[in-house]
This record gives sequence, C-alpha cells and structure tokens, in this order.
Amino acid sequence: MEQAGFELFEVTADVGITASADTLHELFANAARGMFALMIAPDTTRPAGSLPVEARGTDLPSLLVAWLNELLYRCEVEEWAPADVRVLEVEGGRVRGELLGEPADPARHRFKTIVKAATYHLLQCRRDGDRWYGRVVFDV
Repeated sequence: MEQAGFELFEVTADVGITASADTLHELFANAARGMFALMIAPDTTRPAGSLPVEARGTDLPSLLVAWLNELLYRCEVEEWAPADVRVLEVEGGRVRGELLGEPADPARHRFKTIVKAATYHLLQCRRDGDRWYGRVVFDV
C-alpha cells in the first residue's frame, strides 16, 4: 500500500449516546441534553434566554440527526452556551422547539468536547412498547 502514496488507518474519534423517554418529545429533548453534556459543564450555564429551532427529516431517525445538527449549528452561529432544550412539536417530518441558554462567555462557561456533528452511524430512533429509544453517534 505504501507504493500508492497513502496508507489507511483506523481512527476512533466518535462518541455515542443512548436516550430513552416516555414520549417522542422527551426523546428528542433527552438526546439534545446528552449532546449538551458532551459539550459544556452543565453547572456553568443558565437558561437565561432562548432561540427558536426547527428541523426537518424524511423519517424519525433522520429527523433526530437533523434536530441535533441544527442545535449544534445554532450554538456555533449564535455563539450560544446551551443549558437545556424545549421540544414543542414532533410531527410530519418536522421538529420545532427552543434552545435555552445564554451567550457564550469563555471566562465563565467550561466547554468540554467539540462536537462536530450527529452522524448516521449506528443511528436508531424507535418505539419499543411504551418507551422511545434513540442512539446517536457524534463526530468529535
């Protein structure tokens, strides 16, 4: 392989979360909370303000990824320190809610892992009996 000018190697640079809830709304909120736990120390941020967030997907798994990636995008663009999330609507391939938090202040907020994106790798979003379950792997 060396003659080709490159080598392939394995990289472990991802982290995953598994979320569960009684309702689909709670599942989307819990998945976001899991992602936020990777990003920032929760005791350093407050839900002082909110930003509206909306995402679309073709099915529930793709909707979950779109939702999480939209939250990441809003945090980055708005320079926002996430504290929590409210999910207001999940239906018809659309999720709508509010990202709670405050403007990022590096002197006060303790950021942890840089989450680049929610991925489709090992993605799950399903109902099993009375509970909803989701699994998402993040590129970090």
